[in-house]
Amino acid sequence: MSSPSFLASIFIVVLLTPSFVSGQSVRVATFNVNYANRLGDQVLDAIAESKADILCLQETTTQSEQFLRTQLAATYPEFHAVGHQGHYYAERFVFASRTKPRDVVFVPPQDGLFGFYCATFPCGGTDVRVINVHLTPFGVPREATILEGMAAIAATESKHASEIAGILKAADADRPAIVAGDFNSLSSFQAPAALVESGFIDSFAFIHADADTHPTWHWPTRPLPLKLRIDYIFHSKHFHTVDSTIIRRHGSDHFLLVSGLKLGERSDAPE
Repeated sequence: MSSPSFLASIFIVVLLTPSFVSGQSVRVATFNVNYANRLGDQVLDAIAESKADILCLQETTTQSEQFLRTQLAATYPEFHAVGHQGHYYAERFVFASRTKPRDVVFVPPQDGLFGFYCATFPCGGTDVRVINVHLTPFGVPREATILEGMAAIAATESKHASEIAGILKAADADRPAIVAGDFNSLSSFQAPAALVESGFIDSFAFIHADADTHPTWHWPTRPLPLKLRIDYIFHSKHFHTVDSTIIRRHGSDHFLLVSGLKLGERSDAPE
């Protein structure tokens, strides 16, 4: 949620097939770096601490992408960036990874603002589809009445329902898949709830029973700053979350979220 305002097939991989090898692991991070962020050293420090294999970044700019591509080249030789039509400062996405992806596809926005970015990454002998998302921010007018505010929230939720429907077409819960990014949504809202209903698991909530008390986004409202958990890493049941951590740095209104996932150990959502 920032100030002012992918689709290709993958192989069906199930347990007990030769390509589905137990013990394969991957670390995935998502980070909305904020298009106005000028603290590149803070971004690099958070990424270094994450030790991620795959980075899903949102709100990069062509300038920050040039900086990151250069600074991350030794660790993340694969760097793929995309935007839509340049209508929004916050519209761009990046995949940075240690291994080469294929089927890298950008899906333009339909009802939302930014669209989403897809790629297939190798995890041992298994293909994993990763979807990098940035859903439409909530926009409530500053002087809105309670009814006007509720109407604005309902309108954005309707957009999120349409956005997540498209994302679910790109990420089938019956196949190894990860959906990560800035959802601009509380965990009980349309988009996260739709993923859970489709069989995806909220990796941070799998590890932390009090997940929603750990904000990934903050904004300096008065008298108290607003802090919410709106960034997520969801995975299909082909994975087990080993660890999931929020890394806090300055410069962005979001924090980096990273999850260590083990492929080959099917998991279920916590009770």
